[in-house]
Amino acid sequence: MENHLKHRSAIVVLLVFMTVMQSCENVFHNDRLDYMWRLDSVEYIDGVDFDGVPCDVEKKSGCWFSFARNLVQLDNRNSYFGAIGVLTDNGDTLTFDFSMCDKVLNWDSELKKLGIGSRVSDFTIVTLNCSKMVLSGPETVLSFTKW
Repeated sequence: MENHLKHRSAIVVLLVFMTVMQSCENVFHNDRLDYMWRLDSVEYIDGVDFDGVPCDVEKKSGCWFSFARNLVQLDNRNSYFGAIGVLTDNGDTLTFDFSMCDKVLNWDSELKKLGIGSRVSDFTIVTLNCSKMVLSGPETVLSFTKW
């Protein structure tokens, strides 16, 4: 009888543990994406930047993207620009939505400096591992290093 009670207790503990682990799995759906990423370069697919100037690849410094759950934070330390937007992770694509940002300010040109062509932009995940990320959009390819 005592041995039978130990087995039931072990099963209950195992079920509670599995439930907790399952719920933790759903909290951070893409833990490889979370945290800070340094934007290394913006590659313009058509060979022309957003201002119409011929440019294949533009090297970047001082530009950061931070991801946490369903948020993306941008920080361009060169122009003292920062923004927080909504992140939608669709598995193989990411959607950045900055449509709620103040339309009076010059957000669009600042987003373009970071390789984002519009306030709502979709990017396909080309590479995503513990140290590198490459996102491909309709006009640009963004290359990052995890910091």
